[in-house]
Amino acid sequence: MTKRDLPPLRALTAFEAAARLGSFRRAADELGLTRSAISHQIKALEEVLGVDLFSRDGKRAELSGPGLIYFPAVREAFDQIESQTQVIRPRASGNELTVQVYVTVAMKWLLPRLHDFERRHPNMRVRLSTSYFDWDFDADNADVAIILARKRSDDHHYRNLFRSRLKPVCSPDYLARVGNISTPRDLLRHKLLYVYSAEEDWRLWLKAAGLGETKLSSTLAFDSYLLAQEAAVAGQGIAMTIGPYARDELASGRLVQPVDLDVPHQHWWTFACRATDRLLPKVKLFEDWLLEQVASDEDIPAMEREAREA
Repeated sequence: MTKRDLPPLRALTAFEAAARLGSFRRAADELGLTRSAISHQIKALEEVLGVDLFSRDGKRAELSGPGLIYFPAVREAFDQIESQTQVIRPRASGNELTVQVYVTVAMKWLLPRLHDFERRHPNMRVRLSTSYFDWDFDADNADVAIILARKRSDDHHYRNLFRSRLKPVCSPDYLARVGNISTPRDLLRHKLLYVYSAEEDWRLWLKAAGLGETKLSSTLAFDSYLLAQEAAVAGQGIAMTIGPYARDELASGRLVQPVDLDVPHQHWWTFACRATDRLLPKVKLFEDWLLEQVASDEDIPAMEREAREA
């Protein structure tokens, strides 16, 4: 193979720091060198390249014409090296994983399964950061997330997990009290409970049922499916839940489905992490484990699973 024609790495490092910071002195402070050492390294680089990289006026490290051309390429190369170094370098907190998860997903789906992850990976410490807002990944405060991801960022890695199904539920006592409900149209006479950040759920279900717009409850709105579901258990109306989160309540008879119509939710529950973190061992372990859990969940129809990169 042909030997690479590259300038000395130390000289490139000095040049990148001085150009980025706009100062030989600040570059020296960052790299733990003297100002004269930075100047010497950059002078050596200029001799190798045969051009002046800085217009020296004694005040600031102003890039020359060739310097302005050279710096973006050097900066991008250093950025790439730094990014990939973070990917492969084990972190001090390599056994700690913070999972951002919507509160209903945590309570009704994730928590009952976490013991399996803990059994398989006893040295891992999982911290749950529950949220009542299910759309966006908070990359500043979590390693990974289980979200609906309505808006997606190029800086993040996403993998669709499954799409929930919308279904109306109420308590058997409520159903006995209000009388027969046999068709979707019958629901329009009742108090429809909803999550105020997801009013479209009822509209989507009603549209699939062949009905138009209807007025939702004007007195009760909730910030989570969990609370709306509990209000339905208490007999306060009919809630729209997203399976499989009402599984236990339906199995025990605390809730019933008055009309047998399930409608696919418009968004997928999605695994998310920083794109630069996707190959970290702790992130990969959790993502792979999640995919296994989805694949083995009998309450998620196979057609509603889509374990792929989104």
